[in-house]
Amino acid sequence: MEPRHTLRALFAHNDWARDKLMLLASSLSSEQLDRPFEMGPGSLRKTLRHLYGAERYWFEKWHGHELPQFPRSRDVAEPGALWDAFRRLAAARDTFLDGVTESDLATRVRYEGSDGAHATPLGDLLLHVTNHGIHHRAQALNMLRHVGFPKPPGLDYLFMTIEEPTVEFDIVTREKIIQMGFEPGAAPLPPVDCDIGTIREYFRYCDWARDRVHQLAAGLNDPQLEQPYEMGPGSIRKTLLHIRDAEQWWYENWTSGPERAFDELPETTSIADLNDASRRTAETRSAFLDGLVNEELKRVVSATVRPGTELIFRLGETMLQLCGHGVHHRAQVLNMLRHSGVEVPPLDYLDWCHATA
Repeated sequence: MEPRHTLRALFAHNDWARDKLMLLASSLSSEQLDRPFEMGPGSLRKTLRHLYGAERYWFEKWHGHELPQFPRSRDVAEPGALWDAFRRLAAARDTFLDGVTESDLATRVRYEGSDGAHATPLGDLLLHVTNHGIHHRAQALNMLRHVGFPKPPGLDYLFMTIEEPTVEFDIVTREKIIQMGFEPGAAPLPPVDCDIGTIREYFRYCDWARDRVHQLAAGLNDPQLEQPYEMGPGSIRKTLLHIRDAEQWWYENWTSGPERAFDELPETTSIADLNDASRRTAETRSAFLDGLVNEELKRVVSATVRPGTELIFRLGETMLQLCGHGVHHRAQVLNMLRHSGVEVPPLDYLDWCHATA
């Protein structure tokens, strides 16, 4: 099982989530699309164009030359034209990935960053693009909440697998899923051939980003940590607790099943204690990952996603979900930190690659 299969799964999620966003954006007025926000690129239109521009930029870097058949982000302003450009670019990217070999993923791609010249393996750049998308879609969802969609769709990886399952749901479960607002596919798709190596690397990045966010939060006082925000779980402390609790909750599901009792950390947990708990959770998770082989990632695991509703997923799917979940909520925390006057350093996957090169 090659890393490119895991990367293809992440890009499938990238495109699925992109289409959910573009469908809503296509119904908005120019005033709604251009409403200014103190987060990300600054408006919903700018955020969507930034996502497209980043995908186009890296696609050109992978080819090593200009690709004029794809418009530049500055030349596509309307959602319809942007959506069309997104999809044409994604189709070309998928064709490119079809021809990529495992050895190609180790080939270093040269580019200029804000901090100088770099040469990064193609596989890392591919993962960076999907991770970058999760970060900015978290911002786009919050913008949508404020321009007419108080309950925008969830864009988690597992929401995609509920609509495009690789497991068979029984009739009762399918009905519960429909009641939750999803439309599960009629027949399960083949499971993704995930590779444990890529998943371990993704978690290593997540741990690096978590530690840096905790360092920033440690410099805040309790009123700042508990300042309410209309995004995510509602405050810096609550969001950081939510990230850690999700990691522990999934670990319990992987190793003990949905019957295992799970105690969330108290809402008064200090950042120091949260950091210690997060590291302990990460250590047990890493030890668990070290004992896995690729084929085990297809194992079916159960999780009680709400009272009375137990769903099943593939183990590898839940791991990709957990990585993306952390990225999504850290994007919210970074916005909250900026509003608290904290200077936030770059925390992209690519920044981790540069820091650990």
